[in-house]
Amino acid sequence: MQVISFINMKGGVGKTTLSVNVAYALARVHQKKVLVVDCDPQFSASQYLLEDDEYLAHVNDPKKGTVRDIFFPRRPGLINTVRGAAKPVNRVKMSLSECAISVFYGGAGQGRLDLIPSTLGLMEIETSRRGTEAKLKQYLHEKATGFDYVIIDCPPTISIFTQAAILASDKYLVPIKPDPLSVIGLPLLERWLEDFTDDAGFSIDPVGLVFTLVRGNTPQRMRDVMRDLRAERGKAVFTAHLSESIDVSASVEAHEPVFLFKKNHKTAGEVLEITDEFLRRTLGE
Repeated sequence: MQVISFINMKGGVGKTTLSVNVAYALARVHQKKVLVVDCDPQFSASQYLLEDDEYLAHVNDPKKGTVRDIFFPRRPGLINTVRGAAKPVNRVKMSLSECAISVFYGGAGQGRLDLIPSTLGLMEIETSRRGTEAKLKQYLHEKATGFDYVIIDCPPTISIFTQAAILASDKYLVPIKPDPLSVIGLPLLERWLEDFTDDAGFSIDPVGLVFTLVRGNTPQRMRDVMRDLRAERGKAVFTAHLSESIDVSASVEAHEPVFLFKKNHKTAGEVLEITDEFLRRTLGE
């Protein structure tokens, strides 16, 4: 099992679009067992993968959980003992079947895609006690052992949710929009990752950088940024990129990955190319 965070400290760079589509392609095209963990309080990945009614039914079911319940396991009520005294029951972690929703299942021996959805209630954790950020790693190592990949969609901020995702991850991938502001933020992200992992006593490997939201008639400034970053970072930059397209936005509304929503569109091919390269990089090929 490989746990990989898709991370960028800047919003609006297509991070969720990339993570959801790569995860779906791994499951549907490459027959991998994939779990998406939505660690963003804005729950964009959950909205992309689930119909509204399906999402609401899950989060409103008291027997079901979200990523919030990984950080704050529910405490059952008091239990009377034989002697008549009452004591609290230890907190119990919800099982994966209670927290995850099946998005795609190809059958026995085939690919599958599950999602642990997020919720606005995740914001309550921001002021939680020390050590909460380690719970995601513990949960995934206990409950998600049957998956080939766990893909974590991180929020576009440095917060306890980002810390939890990185602590749980073996690797990270950075979607980056080829504009000057996004590129300026890249060294800051990498410095934070280095400092955070050093302080925590572990290391994390980069999968690479993926250009996203690349315009069809690419402006000269955008082409310059892509050229310069490729020259500076070399093989760290994916060969394939994801174009800006109204079909991507429409696929979000349809709750379908773009490679199924618009099979013959160029963005569908780009998603599949990025996924192929993602596989080669994560498998060391």
